[in-house]
Amino acid sequence: MKKSMLTNETERAVYRLAAEHPAWLPVLEAAVVVAEQQEGCGGEFAGAWVLEQLRHSGGARWVPNLRLLVSHGLLEKSGPSSRGGRRAYYRMPDREGVVEAIAKWRANGGGRAPRRLSFVAAGASAEPPTDIGRRSGEIRYEPSPWR
Repeated sequence: MKKSMLTNETERAVYRLAAEHPAWLPVLEAAVVVAEQQEGCGGEFAGAWVLEQLRHSGGARWVPNLRLLVSHGLLEKSGPSSRGGRRAYYRMPDREGVVEAIAKWRANGGGRAPRRLSFVAAGASAEPPTDIGRRSGEIRYEPSPWR
């Protein structure tokens, strides 16, 4: 019972990450690979190892730390940082749930490019006095003094 609840929380966290920070999904996928490699050794891994895996998989991108994944509950920091605060170790509490959630998100069309929105005007919005959008570059605005 607890595992299914944890997986639901994990799925929500992955979906929230995908919606709010879609560029972080490759970082999460690299963390999954490293977590799987370290499973036999207690499951702890350094954040630098995730960045190396990200570079290795073609997502050459610099990420200062993995705190965003920690704040979403997808990783947890394990112990204090080492090397003068420059290396943090993490653990992925529900790696299988993360893998399932990413696969489900991609199967539901999450990997597609977002639809482009367009503005559709109706009525006489191009006629004065309702043509403010067209005239917005000509309208002068001076804010009131703050004192």
